[in-house]
Amino acid sequence: MGYQYRAIWSIQRHPIIMFMLIAALLLLSVMGFARLNLELDFNDYFAPSDPRFVAFNSMMDKFERHDQLWLLLETPKDWRDKESKAQLIDFLGKIKANQDINSIQGYNQFVQGTAKQDKILAYKSHPRLPSVLSANGHAMLLKLQLNRHRAQEFNTQSLWLDDVLQKVDRDSREYWLPLGVNTYFNGTHALNWQYAKVLGHDLSWFAPALLGIIFLMAALFIRQALWIFAICINSGIALVLSMGLAAWLKLTLAAITAFVPVIIVTLGLAYASHLYFGWRAEINRGQTHQQALRYTVKVNQAPLFYSTITTIFGFSLLMFSPSPPIQSFGLLVAFAVLCNYVLSLTSLIFFAKHSKASVSKGLDFSGVVAIARYNAKRPRAVMMGIVLFSAFALVSVSKLTLNDDPLSYFESTNPFIVSSQKMAQYFSGINLQHYVVASADNKQIAKAEISFVYRFSRFLKRQPQVVKVQHIGDWIKSVGVGQNQFKQILAKNTVVELGLASELSADKQSSLVTLYLQPMTAMELIAFEQRVADWLAEHLLEHPAEIRVSPPIASNLLFAHLSVDNANNMLLSFAIALVALAILLSILKGSLLFGLMGLLLNFLPLLWVFALWQINGGFISLGTAVVLGMMLGIIVDDTLHLMLKLPDQVQLSETCMWDCLHKVLPVISFTTLTIALGFSIGLLSAFSPIVQLSLLSCLVVIFAWGFDVLMLPVLYRRWILRKAER
Repeated sequence: MGYQYRAIWSIQRHPIIMFMLIAALLLLSVMGFARLNLELDFNDYFAPSDPRFVAFNSMMDKFERHDQLWLLLETPKDWRDKESKAQLIDFLGKIKANQDINSIQGYNQFVQGTAKQDKILAYKSHPRLPSVLSANGHAMLLKLQLNRHRAQEFNTQSLWLDDVLQKVDRDSREYWLPLGVNTYFNGTHALNWQYAKVLGHDLSWFAPALLGIIFLMAALFIRQALWIFAICINSGIALVLSMGLAAWLKLTLAAITAFVPVIIVTLGLAYASHLYFGWRAEINRGQTHQQALRYTVKVNQAPLFYSTITTIFGFSLLMFSPSPPIQSFGLLVAFAVLCNYVLSLTSLIFFAKHSKASVSKGLDFSGVVAIARYNAKRPRAVMMGIVLFSAFALVSVSKLTLNDDPLSYFESTNPFIVSSQKMAQYFSGINLQHYVVASADNKQIAKAEISFVYRFSRFLKRQPQVVKVQHIGDWIKSVGVGQNQFKQILAKNTVVELGLASELSADKQSSLVTLYLQPMTAMELIAFEQRVADWLAEHLLEHPAEIRVSPPIASNLLFAHLSVDNANNMLLSFAIALVALAILLSILKGSLLFGLMGLLLNFLPLLWVFALWQINGGFISLGTAVVLGMMLGIIVDDTLHLMLKLPDQVQLSETCMWDCLHKVLPVISFTTLTIALGFSIGLLSAFSPIVQLSLLSCLVVIFAWGFDVLMLPVLYRRWILRKAER
């Protein structure tokens, strides 16, 4: 690493060039900010090329959907009463005056009389009425079709949607609350609205919390104004450059990306602390300012370099996730870690050269060494305890299940969750799943397809998970015509004229079967999908050349498969990173024992934490799976600083080992505290994946510190010192 050491001080001789380059990169990044994709859509979690997502969008194009924006009105009276109808008609008149509302459907069609008696199809009992009016008449649904003409006035569609829904929500409450009527919004627009609100909530808490942690670290530990200033400047530069990267590459950002700045600043503070504490220790030993600075750079350049490489590698593995926001998450943090590394050895050193070289009274963690010494006197008890707890943890982790549910990502008091509960209370819920039944020879659907839909529907209704099934047969029965007569009516009229755009495609070649399901976890949804697929495989053999049935199409099912694929990819990434770490340490230290020690010190903390997570009822979700992919790259930092600074020569002594640990253990204790405090900010989030990611990350960091302090000295004495003594 000698060339690197010389390069660091060579750069310091030309600071103007260094800062001009930084300024140019900052300018380039800021110029790209206009390209940032700030649209917030829950569908962003799916890759555009995902076949399931392509099929979902194709279905949305083929059939008229009624799930974008619902307004649910709940009254203690009955909406069929004369007084309630009059109030509703008055309200509808006010809402129609809103320029952002293009049309109002749902129960409005029955109040106005447009859906009761169609000119072509005369219904005995309209099949859509139970979908918009509850059985007791206390709740009804209005479908609001938005007009996008004002959207161009806003920087993003999300800001436009927030403005529209805020206004509609305010007008609805002002009209109905005095009358004792409760209002709730549901649908994809309402989901994205709350999604944006959660992001705004998180950012409003994360920024001041980060500043508070930096102030705390400065007040208690880093009592050098220029060092703190340089660390803050470097963190700001890394953030701007990372956002510039996101802008120029047009990365997909989402609510989970709100945690990226927290990670960037936290890791920047933790990495820079190695240089600061090395410098402070030398100053306290009586070295000159220049000597102390050169020494800390010399002893930390290799650990910083390799820990940067492993951290970048760990976060880069998140790019194997099938979800674009998680890919962006990994890429942005990996890039920021690289920026922090370069800035720590350039601009940080520049400012540190001008800091006041005085003996510091800041707090330290020297007491940690005493704990390590006390524990090292009981090697057998330590080893036995680790083996027993690890065996128990393996059993516990084997029971972990994937139990993800995107609706659980919001707090129970979130308006969207409350409205979803009301949808389930009065109607059939919001857990929909669709199958497209089509003619195999691209002809208008006829008797064969309709008969199959009836049989398919009867099978689905027998399933305990199914609340309701909706299909074209409901309309045929409601009209009271036979299949042949319906075929003739269908041939003479368009789908729109018949009012069947929700059940039939415009070309009349495919029909939609819609299932309303009970709330289910990801694995339950996939199991249900397989059971239906088995039935279809058996019964479609009777019509191999006549009928095509699509795979199930549903946003919840899409998320279920995403969760499974993401968990599998993160587990594979973790295994790859763990093996790579062991190989790296074995090469750097020239011994397989060091590689084995590094493997244990970084695998066992994750194993124990996930075991505790399972015992407390935890499960694998989008947030917890990300922990597997990213945390190894973080906790390996301390392991590398320990391993690379411990002696590996043939002539070793226990005194030499403790001297080295006395220098390193307090520093990694500070970095552990910094990272744990930084990651704990995520507990303030209103978005469940960030809360889970934050909690598990804090626990993993703390457990990893415990293994470094309590287990490493025992293993080192038993494996390395004994080998050297032979």
